[in-house]
Amino acid sequence: MAKIIPAKPRGKPDKPFLAFYRVLKSLPDDFTAWLSLDDRSGRRPDVFLVWRERHAFLIQVAETSQQLAETALQADFFKQDEALRPDDLGRLESELLENFVARSSEVLGPLAGELSLKRLVLFPNVSEGTVDEVMLLRTEDSETSYLGLHQVQAAHFTRRLEALASAALPEPGLTHLRRAYTPESEVPDSFVARTGMDRNTMADLPACFLDFDQEWCVKNDLDLLSQQENLVDQTPAAVRLVTGVAGSGKSLVLLYRALLSAKLHPGARVLVLTHNRPLRYELERRSKHLEKMPKNLLCRTFFQWADRCLEGIKGDPWPPYKIESCLTRLKEEMPPLAKLSAAFLADEIGWIKDQRLLKKDLYMEAVRVGRGTSLRGSQREEMWKLFHAYQHELERQGATDWHNIALRFHDAAVVEKRLRFPCFDAVFIDEAQFFAKTWFETVSAALKPGGHLFLAADPTQGFLRRRQSWIAAGIEVRGRCTKLTQAYRNTRAILRFAREFYESRRDLDESETDLNVPDEAQLAAISEEGEAPVELYVPTAQDEIARAVNEVFSLREGGLQPSKLLVLSANSALEQALRVALAKQLGCGLVHNAKSGPIPPEAFCTVTTLHAATGLEAPVVILLGMDSLLEAENDLRLSEDERRDLRRDHTRMLYMGFTRAGQRLVLLRSARHK
Repeated sequence: MAKIIPAKPRGKPDKPFLAFYRVLKSLPDDFTAWLSLDDRSGRRPDVFLVWRERHAFLIQVAETSQQLAETALQADFFKQDEALRPDDLGRLESELLENFVARSSEVLGPLAGELSLKRLVLFPNVSEGTVDEVMLLRTEDSETSYLGLHQVQAAHFTRRLEALASAALPEPGLTHLRRAYTPESEVPDSFVARTGMDRNTMADLPACFLDFDQEWCVKNDLDLLSQQENLVDQTPAAVRLVTGVAGSGKSLVLLYRALLSAKLHPGARVLVLTHNRPLRYELERRSKHLEKMPKNLLCRTFFQWADRCLEGIKGDPWPPYKIESCLTRLKEEMPPLAKLSAAFLADEIGWIKDQRLLKKDLYMEAVRVGRGTSLRGSQREEMWKLFHAYQHELERQGATDWHNIALRFHDAAVVEKRLRFPCFDAVFIDEAQFFAKTWFETVSAALKPGGHLFLAADPTQGFLRRRQSWIAAGIEVRGRCTKLTQAYRNTRAILRFAREFYESRRDLDESETDLNVPDEAQLAAISEEGEAPVELYVPTAQDEIARAVNEVFSLREGGLQPSKLLVLSANSALEQALRVALAKQLGCGLVHNAKSGPIPPEAFCTVTTLHAATGLEAPVVILLGMDSLLEAENDLRLSEDERRDLRRDHTRMLYMGFTRAGQRLVLLRSARHK
């Protein structure tokens, strides 16, 4: 069966095209077809067909009926204004093909003559004999071939294509045609982390395109149901999930699909959500590189969206250290909680809010599957008291936390229904494994009936302790999931290193079965072995900063191009000191804070915390503070459950950090762990 992208024609195609589409599906699997996304507007031919990856056909389907075609043979029996002259048969379709070739040639260079490209006009409603007879009466020569009904039947069409096939295209020729017909699927060189670290971005470099699975995921089911009639408020959203190994292009697929949805439906409203600012800025940077951001597409973090909808966030959200300090003080009056860490208690309070367990009986009866650390005896009762004491303390100080903000947003959107919802035709969520149940419910309230919800997620990188199934989050993804298996970001050496680290520390329980750690076949499919990650040992954490500055300076002096370096700090407390030290050495404006906005062209490197690095990538990554995470796991105050949870979270976080690197990974380690 031929590979077709998208799998079905968009919109409501006419009967002649549907007749040909059935034939197209019956072709052998060495054929790949791209269908036009232009709703037959005349900008592109109906089909771009490639046989054995080297023989190319541009195809336009004609609506001409048998009766009309016959008037070209019997003009004397028809009124002149009702007859078709032989030269007119297929003229419009042929001109469309010629105009596409000419228009594309002006931009990309010649697509005909030098390239082996066959143009076809197909007549599903006209017999083969009639088409052949009309062709004999034509006075004009044409490079386009015309095929009638019998020639486009499944039994004959394959052989006819093989007979018509021109000489095989060289690889640049196929790239040339892909650029012309599927420009929305081209991946700029600057998006590819696994490239030469000193490689420039000149236009003559070979093009890279989405692979078949990625493009299939981008282009299928793009018609928005909200534009159709007879939809009621209960019409469910059309949900799709894309998942896969690190570096398989999940974020890229989401971005391309969001841009395409906004472009094809200019009257629709499209929202892209992320869980952190660096990822939002990276998505915006990439979208602007591809094309001007559509006016009907909005890109925000979840809390930036909440701030806009709520017309401001009331109170000062406490950072994690302040929350934990407050809980450490409050739990002193609750002996059953004494052995539980402040980090766990903060996480449990966050979970109560994320699940909206705001009444005691709801919390006491809640199933804590996936929570890891168990609460025994009176601990759950005391936990509820701590929750209330903490909420009262926030209120007393006129403060808030991010979970309270999400709750307030949920109340306004779902419970009180006082926001102007639903308002979006499609919502795209990147790194969706970090979204909580109440967040998804708010998103669902913002979706119009029959709207599209598209998720990109990787449970392997889910280290924020959501640990919820999609069903528990109110999202049905069974039968609606695409798993990308080809890793493009990392070299084989880097991904093998990350996998071995993960496997050496993973907890082989049932909750680990859905993870996307690459297997041997996936590693073998990576084209480049690359250099092994380098571990550099220094005496102290401050020495890690000094060594990192020296390494960055050495890379710059060695010719590394701007924006090819990402520096990550696993110790969040040292991230600002790291940026200051780098700026002092490199100069003002050359060190970019990923949380401040898209990277400017002149910046040499980007710096951020490991926690905020999901979705980011670079050819070179330097990671500091790894051992601060590993040492935290040995805290004697931790229970065994907490220690196991912390180990799992750190394993996933570090795996994520390792896989940000495309070509080179440098780890700065403490000498005592050597």
